[in-house]
Amino acid sequence: MNISDKDVQAIEQIEKWCTYRQDDGALMAFNSMSGRLEPIRSFNLDNIPEFDAILLFGGNPRPVKYATLVMHYFKKNFGYYPEFLTVGGAPNKGQSFSKPENEYYEEMMVELRFALPFILKNHQPSTSRSTKENITEIKHIIQTSRSLSALERPRIAIVTSAGYSLRAAQELGLALSDYELLFFETPSTTQEEALFISEKFDGYKIDILLASAWHSMNRQSWENERLPLSESKMTSAPSYALLHDLAAKGYTFYMYPNMLESLGFNAQEIYQMRNRRKIEITGYNLEGEKVGEGLPNAGNIFNQELIDKFLEQVHEEFLVKGIVIG
Repeated sequence: MNISDKDVQAIEQIEKWCTYRQDDGALMAFNSMSGRLEPIRSFNLDNIPEFDAILLFGGNPRPVKYATLVMHYFKKNFGYYPEFLTVGGAPNKGQSFSKPENEYYEEMMVELRFALPFILKNHQPSTSRSTKENITEIKHIIQTSRSLSALERPRIAIVTSAGYSLRAAQELGLALSDYELLFFETPSTTQEEALFISEKFDGYKIDILLASAWHSMNRQSWENERLPLSESKMTSAPSYALLHDLAAKGYTFYMYPNMLESLGFNAQEIYQMRNRRKIEITGYNLEGEKVGEGLPNAGNIFNQELIDKFLEQVHEEFLVKGIVIG
């Protein structure tokens, strides 16, 4: 699909809005120990706080680089590594992996020179296919960790994709009030840098961003599924008209029928849009019949050839910067 310069600017703004930053004043979470509402904190590489564990998740390979950098500078500042945690079984849009996401993450961290026993210390088998299921697995890992379960309120730093972390902060912040959560402000990836289908405009990055924005803005899910956003954050939210226009252009791979209905599409339009986009990406229609070729590597976000190229780029960047892991 052709993307205009105007659309590119709109998409970049959506990604920025969907990336959690404390300065936005977006989220207040309940502290189960103090009984008070408190802002969910965020941080970047210039102001890394001390915490007990780092959690890497989200179904996209690139955050591995930032989890590595956070851990490197954390050790430089505090003299030790935090506990490493990761979850994720597979996406829920029909992609098929040869192993769970968390195992890809663990292998990539080892390739970046972290010791295998350290990376696997808190390993748990993962079958999750949604943020809600990730939450269940996160709780289990923390509750079965000898060091983390002994803490009154563990501090967990979370590294995930730009454009997804706002939704993650809303859902995890509501469900994990027994822990203090801190979100890393993951930088956006330019299209020149993009390698993986989940971060390319001609893959399905735009589809992911539309769905993330819709979920974060959906007031009906606030309180029971997600923390509510502040009015100031909603003031800067993308308009539903913009989401409608981008969905109408076909970026519906991560949109469910109720989401498209809320944007003003009728049942026939919704079926046609979702069916067309699924065929474009996977080669299969909504009935599961193969009717096309789909996009290359659409079924495997963690394509090994691309992972190897990505890790080579990260090694080269670290070498130039004098970053040594281990």
